[in-house]
Amino acid sequence: MKARSKVAAVALSMAAVTALAACGGGDDAAEGPTTVEYWLWQDDATDTTWDDLAKDFNATHDDVQVNLTTIPLEQYQDRLLTAASSGTAACAARSKDWWLGQFAPQGILADLTDQVEAWDGKDDVIDSLWDTGRLPGSDAVYMLPHQYVTLWLYYNKDRFAEAGLEPPTTQQEFLDAAAALTDAAAGKYAFDVRGGAGGQDQWMAWMFAGGADVVDSAGDVVLDSPEAVAANERYLSVVTELDAAPPGSVTAAFAPVQTNFAAGTTAMMIHHPGSLNAMREALGDALGVVPIPVGDGAGPSTLTSMSGNVVLQSCKDKDAAFEWISWLATEEPMRTVSTSIQGQLPVLESVAASEPFSTDPDLQLAVEAARTAKSWPALPGVAQLAAKEFQTQVQIALQGQQSSEEMLAKLVTTLEQD
Repeated sequence: MKARSKVAAVALSMAAVTALAACGGGDDAAEGPTTVEYWLWQDDATDTTWDDLAKDFNATHDDVQVNLTTIPLEQYQDRLLTAASSGTAACAARSKDWWLGQFAPQGILADLTDQVEAWDGKDDVIDSLWDTGRLPGSDAVYMLPHQYVTLWLYYNKDRFAEAGLEPPTTQQEFLDAAAALTDAAAGKYAFDVRGGAGGQDQWMAWMFAGGADVVDSAGDVVLDSPEAVAANERYLSVVTELDAAPPGSVTAAFAPVQTNFAAGTTAMMIHHPGSLNAMREALGDALGVVPIPVGDGAGPSTLTSMSGNVVLQSCKDKDAAFEWISWLATEEPMRTVSTSIQGQLPVLESVAASEPFSTDPDLQLAVEAARTAKSWPALPGVAQLAAKEFQTQVQIALQGQQSSEEMLAKLVTTLEQD
């Protein structure tokens, strides 16, 4: 996460909460435009992209005006839940895909299905990304997709050339390469397993590519399927059989993973395009990216992570709120935010077909991956898995103290909790 001005952001958000308590998240005035209160987080609170978008919207809309409140990400989810329970929530808000499992079943979010069906921009959204706004086993849309990432495999071309290897396309090729790329005496390793904070996303990208699913079409948790057990065994074997991860990898968060790859200590890293510019600067022409290697018989897949927009059930003018969030998902606003320092990948086919997404081969790869990618399902248990349980269980398994089956059984129990 980039540095931000937390004092300013908190002061702004506290002032907005006070105002919201008075207005109840909507504008009852009989005259004048409806004001939509909108909450968001920003990786860089000094960037003006979102403020500029709000000014553009307000200048071109007479019936609806938007007022932004920025809240630091580490406070955001709890603040939104608290405000919703007290009736002081915003009318519309930014949301991560897997938060829906906490918000929607509690009646916090409005069902947007009818508005989406009537929206003339819906066919421009990459079709597979609509699932990021749904609950498992349901067709109702609770979140309008906006910005996302897909995970891929970064690799060091020089390290691979020295070993006489091609980049892996299958998970067995990955493991064979990992063995050949590791020379502990020389301080050279293949891959960080990232058993610390945030490691569940890297692991889940591998699992999806290996043929695993978290839930089936009915919404039942199937993370302990034979395909999942096999994919997890392959992942664990990087440490338990090959000893191909550097010291500290079992408990590492992202910073040392990125540092090891940039320095050439590791030859491969799973992450998303957010690291692309930094890795290009560090490795230059030695940097390569390829899709996550697949399991035997599995089709291409990876993890996608979506930041979208929701309307709160307590909002007094849901049509006005949808007018704002659907405007954000039109071509010019989408291009503006996607090419800013706040931006990720655009959910619109029209923007994905324009520069730089259509001309940068690495970004093209990331966009193409979205068509077969899957997201963490919106289950309440995902929050507990991400916060603690994945780290606990993968570290035990990487230390050889439980099997792949035992690890996944415990994660399934976590995911099935209400």
